[in-house]
Amino acid sequence: MKLSKNVLLIIVLQIIPLLLFPPAMLISGWLAIIVLIVVYALLGFFLVRGRVWALSMSIFLQGLNVTIRLMMLFPNSIKIGVYDWSYFIVSLAAIALSFWFLLRLDRPDVRALVH
Repeated sequence: MKLSKNVLLIIVLQIIPLLLFPPAMLISGWLAIIVLIVVYALLGFFLVRGRVWALSMSIFLQGLNVTIRLMMLFPNSIKIGVYDWSYFIVSLAAIALSFWFLLRLDRPDVRALVH
């Protein structure tokens, strides 16, 4: 199985939307970040090895990220009349990136390389 550079970049970079948070939130959740990096490193390893379940899990996690970010967008960006624009903008960027990765991972060329 020969992975193209584009597919390999997608596999490696799919963790970025899950880590997009304002810096204050990232600093307080450093342990979760370490766990997330380990999980995605293992997921990427199994994707490169051609495991179909790893592709399904990647698609599921990107979709779950879009859903959770959409549900938490307004409650966390508007608090008692004060707007947290950094959270709002970063969340919109994470939603867009996760949605793009979700659609890209589900394309036939990626599926053919993983199978």
